[in-house]
Amino acid sequence: MAGTPHEIIEKNTGLLVIGIVIAISFATLVEIVPLIYDYKGPEEGGVNAPLPSMEPWTALEFEGRDIYIREGCHVCHTQMIRPLRAEVERLSHSNDSSVTC
Repeated sequence: MAGTPHEIIEKNTGLLVIGIVIAISFATLVEIVPLIYDYKGPEEGGVNAPLPSMEPWTALEFEGRDIYIREGCHVCHTQMIRPLRAEVERLSHSNDSSVTC
């Protein structure tokens, strides 16, 4: 018995490579090609235009960001899921409020 299509592709390296190339090509077409053909600049409302509610940061906000990065607060205070045992032992669970950095 040949098995399911998934098993056939998984066991045949050539088909697997062809499938990977097709998937990457499709993702490239969907994500990158529209950016290439966007001739409008950010000032004219192109893809990279800032949101209307966006305002530049103040000097105090930049200083706070630099301190946050310098002190390593971004290591603990992320929304990253920590499934690995070494990370859980070192940093505790990501939703544990008893940990302070």
